[in-house]
Amino acid sequence: MNIWALDKHQDIRHVLLLLSEQLGPDAFGIDAMTSLDPRAIYLLHREEPGVRAWLYTLGQSPDRYGVHLEYPNSTDTHENVPLSELVAMLAVHFDVPTIRPLP
Repeated sequence: MNIWALDKHQDIRHVLLLLSEQLGPDAFGIDAMTSLDPRAIYLLHREEPGVRAWLYTLGQSPDRYGVHLEYPNSTDTHENVPLSELVAMLAVHFDVPTIRPLP
């Protein structure tokens, strides 16, 4: 999916590019249709349909992110998370074994 073609705020598109770079382009799917807010998006586990993450910049400090890590029977919410923490959380959540450094 072309991240820049998404009808989302620039902050969301930017963090998606960073996440793709560090976690890999196939680490997660993108559900751009469920969340209609331009400052939020759902990320999907490639193999586990009940596992997804709602990523948003609404109400967050600059360069910080909110994320709801969703499991089949529970949700874990984090607010004002820096990029490095977000990457680590999503790597675990989406079963990504290696985090690549940013160029």
